[in-house]
Amino acid sequence: MPAVIRKVNRSGISTVPDPRKLSTYDRTKEIGFHPYFRGGISRWIWRFFMYRITLPGRWFLSLTLLLFLDVSLFLDWHIAVPFIYAAVMWVVAWLVAMIYPPKVRLNADLPTRVAVGASAPVSLRLKSISKSPMVEITVLPMRLPPFIDVVPEEGVKIQELLPNDEATVSLTLICRKRGLYILKGYRVETAYPTGLLRAYSSIWQSAKLLVYPTFQPLSHITLPAGSRYHPGGVALASKIGDSMEYIGNREYREGDNVRDIDWRATARLTKPIVREYREEYFYRVGVIQDTFLGDNRSSHAADFERSISICAAVSDYMSREEYIVDLFAAGPNLYHLTAGRSLAFQDQMLDILACLEPAALEPFQIIEPELMENLSKLTIVICILLDWDPVRRNFVDRIRRISDVKVIVVRDANCTLDPAFDADSLSISVIDRKTFEAGAPVL
Repeated sequence: MPAVIRKVNRSGISTVPDPRKLSTYDRTKEIGFHPYFRGGISRWIWRFFMYRITLPGRWFLSLTLLLFLDVSLFLDWHIAVPFIYAAVMWVVAWLVAMIYPPKVRLNADLPTRVAVGASAPVSLRLKSISKSPMVEITVLPMRLPPFIDVVPEEGVKIQELLPNDEATVSLTLICRKRGLYILKGYRVETAYPTGLLRAYSSIWQSAKLLVYPTFQPLSHITLPAGSRYHPGGVALASKIGDSMEYIGNREYREGDNVRDIDWRATARLTKPIVREYREEYFYRVGVIQDTFLGDNRSSHAADFERSISICAAVSDYMSREEYIVDLFAAGPNLYHLTAGRSLAFQDQMLDILACLEPAALEPFQIIEPELMENLSKLTIVICILLDWDPVRRNFVDRIRRISDVKVIVVRDANCTLDPAFDADSLSISVIDRKTFEAGAPVL
């Protein structure tokens, strides 16, 4: 039975970060996320100013403009000579930058997955294809997403690269927010020899980087005592071997399968002996991730990120205990992943959680048909919710008619309904910010 992943597009929610929340933009960032430079001309000016002009060049440009204003307004021809010299230097710098850009081949080696806050090492191999030596070269990523930073910020420098020579340098990417990011390429630049303008070559080399949520591994999850097991074992879980567990030998009885006869024991005891088996049972858990933040989305965004981390920790615990896990989540997309044992790996669950976005509407109407179709196969359902309100309580009640349920509410503020009123009849836990940051290993 292969891993089951279902993804259905339900809405057009954009996953692009809000540009108004982005405060700094350096030369490595994608200008398309800038809150002010929205037009094509303004973006071209920004790129020219950030990519081409060096820091000394900006000071020299200010001096050149002052000289130009002095000559234009006051007609002071004594200032015209230094202005002409400055203008000639700019023309020479521009011609050098246009005629002699760095000419290299570049191959990048970087991981495909990394956790939030972790460092992603990038190894860059450069080979010169220029006929002349290149001096003071800088290599840095270009058009990075806003939530990915590079170390060092100004890239890595190579003092000299001779014709047909090769060099290997390393960068580090710091990922500050989970998600799927597209890295567009790299820029190789040099300000030699003028120091005013940079000559650069853009090397487009698209690569995907998946940033998954961080989580603290759980040591135990308390499940309802009445949770039941399902027959089927390894055969149903992975189609490897059979589903019967060997428990010992006994004497042959009429109706036993001849293939189960233990011929060595039969020869030793001089009477028919058969191997006895019993059917294995397995534990299949459904994990439901809530994605609806309510009307005040910004105030509950942190709760949503904490719930994603807890969902990752629960899935990780279940996979380590060799349970089968059915993950249900609706972002703007509906996801259903069946994982565990040999069906799928933890990476596949983290892939879904990395890309999960808040839903615009209550997701339970989307999840419920898919869940009810598989509910009879589940031992228990773990609901990771962002609030405890009538909608969520009714959803849980419908599940309880068929399967056992454990509820984990991730919310820093007070819930709409007090979970204590349902604690006697339902296994329910509330995790606020302090509890999450304390890193409780037991749920």
